[in-house]
Amino acid sequence: MNWLAAGLVALVLGTSHYLDWPSEIEAAQDAVAAYKAAKTDQQRQQRFEAAVQQMCGENAGWRLLDNGSVQCFTHRGYKTKKVQL
Repeated sequence: MNWLAAGLVALVLGTSHYLDWPSEIEAAQDAVAAYKAAKTDQQRQQRFEAAVQQMCGENAGWRLLDNGSVQCFTHRGYKTKKVQL
């Protein structure tokens, strides 16, 4: 009887690593999805910045305001135009 109980415990402990298998794959898939989302957000931010820079001028500075508009500046810091997005 003791050998049977010991064999059953060994069997349960020996197969317990299979319980973590799906969660590890899901965690890896979630990590890949988060990486792709971050990469997409970064590319979107770069396209936005390039479009605003082109709108304000090649050598102009700009700042995103709280209300969603963009304020363009000259090299010397003078405000030139304000565009509502």
